[in-house]
Amino acid sequence: VKSVDYSGDKVVVSSENGQKWTADKVIITVPLSLLQKSVISFTPSLPEHKVKAFHKLGTGVTEKIALQFPERFWQNKAKRAGFFGHVPSDESQRGLFSMFYDLTPKDNPSSPFVLISQLSGKAVEVQREKTDEEIVKCCVGVLGKLFPEKPIPEPEKWFVTRWHSMENIGMAYSYVPIGSGGDTYDIVAEDVDQRVFFGGEATHRQFPQTVTGAYLSGVREAAKIITLPDTVES
Repeated sequence: VKSVDYSGDKVVVSSENGQKWTADKVIITVPLSLLQKSVISFTPSLPEHKVKAFHKLGTGVTEKIALQFPERFWQNKAKRAGFFGHVPSDESQRGLFSMFYDLTPKDNPSSPFVLISQLSGKAVEVQREKTDEEIVKCCVGVLGKLFPEKPIPEPEKWFVTRWHSMENIGMAYSYVPIGSGGDTYDIVAEDVDQRVFFGGEATHRQFPQTVTGAYLSGVREAAKIITLPDTVES
């Protein structure tokens, strides 16, 4: 989507490939980073205080990695908690696969054995220039230090996110930087002329940074729309 025109009787949404959609109302749920970069143009322009609110929130990046193994070698460490981790002794290693989450269903022993971990903080910057294979090797190396009893088996499959480099994402979560406040989320969530509505984790003051917040924001905006007088009448 490259533009949203709500100057006429209908809201017109246009994409880069020339497609157009018309509607009475629209809900904008793109990542906050795209609103900060003005990737989508609005006609008329959005209120100044709302645009300023976009920039008062910060955008952070974390990347995840999922590994499928031929055996559940971590079962004694994870036990019923479903996760395990460590605190690196070297500060430069912090944020580098410090937590692992067991996604193997407990009620289905024949399911794939899957661990998921993440890169955060400075570790994201360090790993940006590495290939997926290099990141997987690094992650398996960390597991090797946590389980020195025997060699870690090679993962059968893996998936590494690259949210920071994806044109239509560019972030993982919003946050409140110094000098801002929780009310900024409320301003980002404000609708414009009861025609252009906003959803997503960066619009939910109680549960930002979460899928829960994103989902609840959608429910919130849908509830607002269906209770408007013109919606009820139609």
